[in-house]
Amino acid sequence: MGAFIGREVKVLLLVLDGLADTTHEELGWRTPLQAARTKTLDFLASGGAQGLLYPLGPGTCPSSEVAHWAIFGYDPPSFPGRTYLHALHHGIGVSRDEALFTANVVRIVPGAEGPLKGGIVKLGSDRMEAFVAAWNRLLPPGVRAVFMDEDDILLAVEKGSRMVVTSDPFLVGHPLRRISPRAGWEDKPSARRTARLVSQAMLAGEDALREAGLNPERLSGEALGLVIKWPSRALPPEPWSRRHGMEAGAVVSTPCFSGMAAALGMKVRWSGSEEPGEDLSLKLWEARGLFEEGCDFVFVHTKHADEAAHTGRPSLKVEVIEAMDQALAESDLLDRDDLLWVITCDHPTPSLGDGRVIHGGDPVPVLFHGGLARRDLVDRFDEVSAASGGYGRLEGREVMELARYLSLRAGYFTG
Repeated sequence: MGAFIGREVKVLLLVLDGLADTTHEELGWRTPLQAARTKTLDFLASGGAQGLLYPLGPGTCPSSEVAHWAIFGYDPPSFPGRTYLHALHHGIGVSRDEALFTANVVRIVPGAEGPLKGGIVKLGSDRMEAFVAAWNRLLPPGVRAVFMDEDDILLAVEKGSRMVVTSDPFLVGHPLRRISPRAGWEDKPSARRTARLVSQAMLAGEDALREAGLNPERLSGEALGLVIKWPSRALPPEPWSRRHGMEAGAVVSTPCFSGMAAALGMKVRWSGSEEPGEDLSLKLWEARGLFEEGCDFVFVHTKHADEAAHTGRPSLKVEVIEAMDQALAESDLLDRDDLLWVITCDHPTPSLGDGRVIHGGDPVPVLFHGGLARRDLVDRFDEVSAASGGYGRLEGREVMELARYLSLRAGYFTG
């Protein structure tokens, strides 16, 4: 431990999205992380200390964006919403007085309790742009639609409220929700007006699909419709450098985390690959460059474990984890003695293939290696071993507090 004394300790936060899981019979009642051969992660574990992390709380199944927001040390009320983050990534100008939503074109399936959500329909960029143009001609005054990509459309309501229940149930095969003010906001004029305008926009969207020549029977044999999600507002948060006292960078490959990093004032590098090992190798290389450019903190995000889990195949997730571990072994960042590694995930993603579960509510492992981090008696990095770790149970907001201390940046508390 004394090699860094008198030198600056930098921080690398590696979030392996959806890494944690539940136990599976086919893996001998182990999780994919337990079943995988992870020599590098275990090497880091043997020289550091672990804890069990609840990003939001026991049993809470968080979305990736709100889990990261907590891990980054920001309070839930300051979260601006995912649509705003996507708008930042795509360079779309939005006003602070607009309520922002994301719309998707989906298949609509008849159900006994009303329409059910089917899968997202990939129209392609040209068709999507044609639809957005048609939709804008039919939208009520004060509402606009903006093409973001082949999946997502931004819907903005002038002088609107984000305190609205949106229609997307997020689970395929579940009933669409009625657009309405959130509980406790039923008597607020802004929420009621926004819910009314968004509902009108949904109806106009169905007409726009037909106007754009998107004949449902020709495309899919099923009805097409819209779902609305991710209520947001352009509320720039406190910059990372002010909150944590570090110049930060981020290496990402999704619009959500590109936008989040930009919102927090991080230097953003877009990098990635469809192959899990190559994806992490490229990102760690970019992280190295950000440190050389003067960043004190670098956030690296990879989503391959999460995507493997959503296939419902635990053995595939094992393969992905092993590929990422090998990529980690090949990084020259392991040779640095001035680096605090913080390795965790944002939520469990159970490899169940069950549409009722998107993310899990179990705790996830978090590992601290380097800097002032202790060495506990745990030499494996997984969900069960971490329960014996030296840092005990942690909440999301405590990760950065601990990282600041372990990198010699904590202030002296006097009450």
